[in-house]
Amino acid sequence: MKTRYQLRTNQIKSNQIDVNIEEVLRYLQYKSNDIDEETLRVLKESILEIKEISELRYVYRIIDIDKNDTSISFNNEFSINSKDLSKLFKASDKVAVLASTLGLAVEKRIRYYSITNLSKAVIFDACATTYIEALCDYIEEEIREIAKEENCGITFRFSPGYGDVPISHQGDILRTLNATKLIGLNASESSILIPRKSVTAFIGLDKSNTTKSIAKSCKKCNLFKTCTYSKEGGNCGK
Repeated sequence: MKTRYQLRTNQIKSNQIDVNIEEVLRYLQYKSNDIDEETLRVLKESILEIKEISELRYVYRIIDIDKNDTSISFNNEFSINSKDLSKLFKASDKVAVLASTLGLAVEKRIRYYSITNLSKAVIFDACATTYIEALCDYIEEEIREIAKEENCGITFRFSPGYGDVPISHQGDILRTLNATKLIGLNASESSILIPRKSVTAFIGLDKSNTTKSIAKSCKKCNLFKTCTYSKEGGNCGK
């Protein structure tokens, strides 16, 4: 009989997650030695503000999967036609399906600054993006510990919109996690997450223990052709 894991949900304090200034600068396309004092002041001010108003919430389930070379079935709750996921989860029988968010207050503050202070809005947005990625890293480490209990490693995070996984599967993820009720996360008719500073993703429990340190291939990302990081020989770190 297949194992079904219960939902795991949590709300954590802002001091449990740090906003890495270097990562913010990378989103802003700055090099650390190029930033002026005023921009740095606004950046630090924005980090403090985001940490004050954010509601860091997340939920995930570890779900049994069936797979072939072209598709994945998540415990018969929903299926995704994807060669990329099939390849990523080649050594996985279970996958963590997760959703996380900074909450609606951050969304409202970004909108406010986009009207009243556009330069701060850009910096604030980059800080929020860095913060939600840091929250996902925190969740990933929690999942890694669960995987260790089953003598598994973990794959990298893979979100709808990467590679050949359509963004339209956001709704499937939210439904299987009951994310609207548990963490206040919704998706628009065009499958955009609301609040925007939110993430859904898959992480495989890898029985081979060979993919735990492999980064996501930039060439499989839908933004590869226009990505500034890839043009400069780097990557976004997602």
